[in-house]
Amino acid sequence: MKGDIGYIYYWFIVLSYVVAQDPIANLPQGRIVGMKVFTEISLTPVEIFVGIPYATAPIGRYRFSAPERHAGWRGTLFARRMPPKCPQVGDNYSDYISEDCLFLNIWTPRRADGGSLPVAVVLYSESWEKGGITLPCQELAAEGVVVVTVAYRLHLLAFFTLKSIAARGNLALLDQYLALLWVRDNIAAFGGDPTLITIMGHSAGADSVLYHMSSPRSIGLFQRAIVMSPRNIWKTIDKELDVNSTATERLSLEMARSLGCASDVDQEILQCMRTRPLADIMALYSKVNWSNVMQPISDNFLPTGEQYLPTPLSVALSAVKQPMQLDLLLGTTDLEIINSNDVDYTELMKQGASYISEYANTKVIPDILQMFSLQQSEALPLLQQAIRWEFWGGKTRGNADRESLDSVEALARMETSAGWGAGGALLAARLARRVARLYVYRYLQPGADLQGHRHNFTGAVHGTDLVALLGDAFMLQVTRRHANPDEKRVSALFRRYIANFVKYGAPAPEEEWQRYKVGDAHVHDIAGDNLETRCGSRGATFWLQYLPQLATVLSTSSRTEQLTSENDGSRLRGGVFAMVGVSAALLMLLLACAVLLHRERSQRNSMAALS
Repeated sequence: MKGDIGYIYYWFIVLSYVVAQDPIANLPQGRIVGMKVFTEISLTPVEIFVGIPYATAPIGRYRFSAPERHAGWRGTLFARRMPPKCPQVGDNYSDYISEDCLFLNIWTPRRADGGSLPVAVVLYSESWEKGGITLPCQELAAEGVVVVTVAYRLHLLAFFTLKSIAARGNLALLDQYLALLWVRDNIAAFGGDPTLITIMGHSAGADSVLYHMSSPRSIGLFQRAIVMSPRNIWKTIDKELDVNSTATERLSLEMARSLGCASDVDQEILQCMRTRPLADIMALYSKVNWSNVMQPISDNFLPTGEQYLPTPLSVALSAVKQPMQLDLLLGTTDLEIINSNDVDYTELMKQGASYISEYANTKVIPDILQMFSLQQSEALPLLQQAIRWEFWGGKTRGNADRESLDSVEALARMETSAGWGAGGALLAARLARRVARLYVYRYLQPGADLQGHRHNFTGAVHGTDLVALLGDAFMLQVTRRHANPDEKRVSALFRRYIANFVKYGAPAPEEEWQRYKVGDAHVHDIAGDNLETRCGSRGATFWLQYLPQLATVLSTSSRTEQLTSENDGSRLRGGVFAMVGVSAALLMLLLACAVLLHRERSQRNSMAALS
């Protein structure tokens, strides 16, 4: 017995020693030492390596230039401290903000047998102007996936362009591209499989995934893709929304002049801009909203061999003749508009239900009808009323305590349904013809957003899905509290779906989650139990089928009425006469049926008497 206890004690000491050892990875660039953590959902430790440089620091002569591979380091790199964030809107220059920011972080649950694991490369920034918080990915990694997060340049430092090789723009995408090359070449040292890589992104990171899917340079660098809550989904559909490279160049020159770097020679402008302090450049960020221009552009002005986006995104994704050899998972939340655009819904809520209703009638609904090219419809007032009935349920008043909240949610549900619901359906219809397998989801479960706020809505706002995916560690980071049991249950379900897709190319068996196919547009809802039904449940069908058909029918009726009316003042009378005529016809039909029934009954009585 004592011998058994001694044996157990011996192996306990050995295992404790092994677990306590710092993980090491040996790369051509040098030796890396990380750290280990345990998660609540797994007994296997997750190794973490943070702050690994994948590119030369983009400072000095490298500012505004395409990234170059990092040359490596002497000795040992202790990858245990989170690297600084890239300069962005909303942050002042500090120790945590630096131009030297092109790092990646790795979470890996190494297999005991030394086998390779699938890899997920995560791209995240809320917009092309700001990125945000560091993502803790140990719980996703604990599902048996090597996770890599990538930092990339933003705003002027990423998209400044003179439409030349020297200042080409699109540097955020090129940073991501170089990181993908780094992962392909080095991830095996961390237990990852370089032939089984999924690129996934949220918000502007999701837009990035779509750009890489459309770039001929990235073919073969990843086999699967996950697009979560893309920031501007309509840009993938409507070519009129593509950012014009000339407009980006014009704004770049304007910002250069404001920094005292005016010249007719590109190299002189660049040399001057590279000498300006970072604080001076960041001071420009808050003066004007540049978000509509400081974005990826088609770089067909470059020599063919240098181009990364030779065609606009909407054109590239609609090229049916060019199949994509990858699996795709696409999803959004049902209140996506909240926290994902420039409209502050918190301020709207303070205004009261009447103001929100007026705002919807005068601003939001007309903009949506214009987006669907229905703003010129002769039946415009009736279309507006149909939209209100679909999303407000015809209610004009409600509980006083919830009136503003309910009005804000109805407005958000309407905008999200039109923007992401209909837009996502159009994008999915295009991609279903090109990708190997497509799965689409809608995340519905209420929860905390990326700022840690817990809105009292019945749906999921922008960012709720990302918080759920990364689990309790991220919940603690943004809310300073642990997830409750309901949140953990939905989080575990969603994380399992994502991990399954990374591993197998499908989030769940076919009987649980059907593929999205041409002619069978299945959207999988992700939510907890007993989630109540909401108005506007028809989603994309309402905008893409019902409303256009209604506009056609009403416009046809209006034109017919105009032909039979002498002037505008007779339209109502004509409508009344038409209704009277229809009613009279129905009455006559009923009378005819009654006469026929009477005759048939009389004939039956006569036959009975004869018999």
